[in-house]
Amino acid sequence: MPIFEYHCNDCEADFAEIVAQGEEAERCRCCLSKNIAKKFSCFATRIEGATRSDSSASSGCSTCSSHSCSTCGH
Repeated sequence: MPIFEYHCNDCEADFAEIVAQGEEAERCRCCLSKNIAKKFSCFATRIEGATRSDSSASSGCSTCSSHSCSTCGH
């Protein structure tokens, strides 16, 4: 099941919810308000053998733009 991120417009909390395909979270986890909105989330993928051609790329992690592999766990 996918994980979606939401924002509560009442208490300003951000939270993630595991929901079944085609369903939505119904309430804020913090204040139980129904005044929530799905956030636009980014995702990452790793392609084996891919190289980064950006000349400004750091010499840090090859799976993201971080300077520290502890940031993304790779």
